[in-house]
Amino acid sequence: TAGCPDSLIKELHHFRILGEEQYNRYQRYGAEECVLQMGGVLCPTPGCGAGLLPEPEVRKIVCEPSNGLGCGFMFCRECKEEYHDGECSTLLSSQEAIGYMIDEHAAMQARWEEASRETIKKTTKPCPSCHVPVEKNGGCMHMKCPQAQCRFEWCWNCGLEWNRTCMGDHWFD
Repeated sequence: TAGCPDSLIKELHHFRILGEEQYNRYQRYGAEECVLQMGGVLCPTPGCGAGLLPEPEVRKIVCEPSNGLGCGFMFCRECKEEYHDGECSTLLSSQEAIGYMIDEHAAMQARWEEASRETIKKTTKPCPSCHVPVEKNGGCMHMKCPQAQCRFEWCWNCGLEWNRTCMGDHWFD
């Protein structure tokens, strides 16, 4: 939610308005979040990222290439490096060097929020009159502010009050 009452979207297919690429990204982040919430891990191999659900005490993780999903990489659950016996040297040295570890959940949340910001930036513009964000999801360039106290009619393309020039030059640009 965005902190607004009743803003939680419960029907997931409403996210289809994001377009195919953004919808697929939403589904991938949702699946990754689900795997992490269930105590699973994501394969650290670039381009793989398969969700894995090993037993909680298992440290040696194999990204099994079943159903064409896994890549076969064998890694340490703790440091996400190639599997090794003994202490995680990278984990120890990185903790000593920078004093903190990456929180996978926080990193995932940050990626999701950045993707949301990008989508909002591409699909909305502020109303030239009252500056409330207005979403364009198809149709012509003729916009009407949704705010009841504003209802300003303007051109998405040039940001001016809707006029005959806009209608003639770039109604459907």
